[in-house]
Amino acid sequence: MRTPTIYRPVVNMELLQGYAPLLDISYWFNPRPVPLGPSLVGGVFSFFSWFVVVAVALRVIAHFVGKRDRLKSDVAARFARLLGTSGFLGLLFLFFAFEQIPLFGMRFWFLLLFLLFMVWLMRIALFVVRDYPALRRQDTEKRRFERYLPNRRN
Repeated sequence: MRTPTIYRPVVNMELLQGYAPLLDISYWFNPRPVPLGPSLVGGVFSFFSWFVVVAVALRVIAHFVGKRDRLKSDVAARFARLLGTSGFLGLLFLFFAFEQIPLFGMRFWFLLLFLLFMVWLMRIALFVVRDYPALRRQDTEKRRFERYLPNRRN
């Protein structure tokens, strides 16, 4: 009689070995980290540069949409502020890391920037999901009410 084969998941530890330094605190708080390679600098630079470009585009969109819909303009402006601030700080931290400035070149600043981005993004998402519909209803009700009031004529 054959014994049943027990299947166990195979965990490829070699795949996870490259991420081990991320769990080490000295990786994040090393005042003199390993210099960044040129391909990494180019990739991170283009990543944060796109944040700034999209922020400018959203700011322009918010300006033109603001003439018709104040609330949509507010949402676009919030995303523009998030991306603009994150992009600028990311480029600044990249400059400090590239120039190997001891305190400001630490990798910790990128982790802090990521946490700032996620918290800010969650606050915008809460605004869009929770507050935006209520403000939209108030705005619609106000317009419906003001329709019956006399207008000022010049």
